[in-house]
Amino acid sequence: MMIGKGETQIEILKTLVETDKPLSCREITKLLNRRGINVSEKTIRKYIRNLTKKGYIKMSSSKATITEQGMETLKRATVFERLGEFRELVEYNMFNSTFNLYTLDGTVPTNLAIVDKVKIDECLELMKTVADAGLTTSRLITIVDEEESLGIIEVPKGKVGIGTISSTIYNVIMLNVGVVLGSEFAGLLQYKDSEPVGFTEMINYSGTTISPGLLFIRGGYTSVYEVARTGNGYVVTAVKSFNEYAYESVEREIMLANARGITGMLTISSPMDNKLNLPAYKKALLVVLAGVNHLAPLYEKGLNPELKINEVLVDFKEFKNIDKFI
Repeated sequence: MMIGKGETQIEILKTLVETDKPLSCREITKLLNRRGINVSEKTIRKYIRNLTKKGYIKMSSSKATITEQGMETLKRATVFERLGEFRELVEYNMFNSTFNLYTLDGTVPTNLAIVDKVKIDECLELMKTVADAGLTTSRLITIVDEEESLGIIEVPKGKVGIGTISSTIYNVIMLNVGVVLGSEFAGLLQYKDSEPVGFTEMINYSGTTISPGLLFIRGGYTSVYEVARTGNGYVVTAVKSFNEYAYESVEREIMLANARGITGMLTISSPMDNKLNLPAYKKALLVVLAGVNHLAPLYEKGLNPELKINEVLVDFKEFKNIDKFI
């Protein structure tokens, strides 16, 4: 397949992201050739010099890695082909997580907030308030110190990483008993007097390139901390679909999950129900509190966290009750 110069350079950046490790010119050439992009190593070397000059790639020991500037360029260039990317990420985590609800071991889909180290105590107090109000997927968190890693994510110097369990864990739990949950919407759910009263906004997972819950948080739509403190405001939920014939199996696993500390379930709705003013749907729906609620107050209170949603799988045994950190 013959493609243009600009397209080839984008493919080079894609290759560096997909392999997630430094690559030599020869290695990049081989990987592109395998994908049907017929270019010579000499040409790739020329393109890499150009990408390095622009700041999109950095070279070390004759191997290339993509820079943050290169990542931003790649995102802009591929924005339309990435529609639905977050839903694919959820599905990837669902199939690759090894968590077992019965033995409480294996890896779980994890959200991560990277914050200034000096702000860690303030962050934990906010998060504990939200957990105490029952607005999280779980009370369990893990803390990663500066210059250490959580999965493939390294925490920069002067920062701390706080990991929480993603609501994608419900997809994993159900898949283990043969029920496939489809991730349909992220919903903005209003609370009044500590009771959920209905949705005000929804984002379809298929139509976005990043976490819909993260979009709600960044857009200033959430008030999770206020819901925890006063009972009034807006939280993020995940709306998942499943075959109504699996209703009893889903109910059973939810009860077990709740007994084992996975407590974010709000309601299960059959196609004929109208709970929480859910949209008419051909399948049964499971509505759970989104894992991002545990981290939302850090953004709401101006602590400027860097939020990474569903980007890593972490061993369940690394998590502890938030009370142990305060």
